[in-house]
Amino acid sequence: MIGIKIEQTIDELKNDYAIVIVTHNLQQAARVSDFADFMYLGELVEFGTVKDICVNPKERQTERFITGRFG
Repeated sequence: MIGIKIEQTIDELKNDYAIVIVTHNLQQAARVSDFADFMYLGELVEFGTVKDICVNPKERQTERFITGRFG
């Protein structure tokens, strides 16, 4: 329930502010974000719209993470 309230608040605030969210929860990031990046060991692997990264990742590491084959 708290997570839902936090996501609602982020959704309201993002109209007026730039918000940076750091999370391992890709589903949550997709619900509240317009853009996302995927990092591995502190290095940027991929950046783009949430839709592009989730539906058509350009990098193999990103695709493996999204499909649960990472690690």
